[in-house]
Amino acid sequence: MRRFLSEIIFLLALLPALAAAGKLPTGVLEKKIDSLFVMASAGELRYRDLVEPAIDSIAALGAGAVPRLIEKYDTKDARERLTINNILVEIGSPAVPVLTASLTLTNPEQVSRICYTLGEIKDSTAVEALLESCGHGDWRVRSSAVGALGKIGDRRADREIADRLADSDEMVRKSAAVACGRIACEPSLAALVHMLGDDFYGARWCAAEALEKFGRRAVQPIADSLDSDNIMLGDLGCVTLGKIGGDFAATLLVGQLTSESSRRRALAVRAIGESRSSLACGAVEILAEIETDPIVRYFIDEVLAQYAAR
Repeated sequence: MRRFLSEIIFLLALLPALAAAGKLPTGVLEKKIDSLFVMASAGELRYRDLVEPAIDSIAALGAGAVPRLIEKYDTKDARERLTINNILVEIGSPAVPVLTASLTLTNPEQVSRICYTLGEIKDSTAVEALLESCGHGDWRVRSSAVGALGKIGDRRADREIADRLADSDEMVRKSAAVACGRIACEPSLAALVHMLGDDFYGARWCAAEALEKFGRRAVQPIADSLDSDNIMLGDLGCVTLGKIGGDFAATLLVGQLTSESSRRRALAVRAIGESRSSLACGAVEILAEIETDPIVRYFIDEVLAQYAAR
């Protein structure tokens, strides 16, 4: 068995050289890729030593292997999808022209996966094609395209990413929020604050994580929205200010300690504690003298204990 594996690995290493020399007709090349792919995507333990050599051998074929891999990208098998992505990422920039040209395919699942892979390759020459895909009729394509643009990080995509925060589909909005956080997309700041009150929890929390990455720049816009009629926005705004931290964020939270909502007071107290601001701690001490709600008092005691231990 060990000798057999050694011979297979030797042949795998020889294949790219034959292809580069033009000694493999297209039909033969496709059959060889198919054979290699069976090994590259194998899940059986006995083939584990062949997986990496097979992946490397297909990747070494370069752009010539991309059309066949794209054909396979409509597979229903998760292991095969991951293998295709890994090979294309290993090929890298030479694969991008063929991948971007394939964004016009009719199968939205296939196109969505191509968008994802372009994001993993991170080649800025794919930006224009991905911008067009952000307007695709299928949410899966829009979601993958905006996510890929966030990974690439090209400033040409800032406006499109910000606009997708208002997409009709919740998963697209979530992907856009993640992308905004990756690149600190300035045009998205106000929309991200608004998204703290989004109906979809995934979009809300991704917006909060993105705003945290903006740091101090996000503090005042969030604070200005704490008294919004959208209770979720104000509640998650408090949480986000606490995670951003610092005296500036904490002092803007003090006003929420007098809220009629015990939930809001509790969130504000906890956020002040997370902010690690000594300045705002005095306001929590004052609240401790008059607060009667047991949940709020629990957080007050927790925060004051933390400060006492410092």
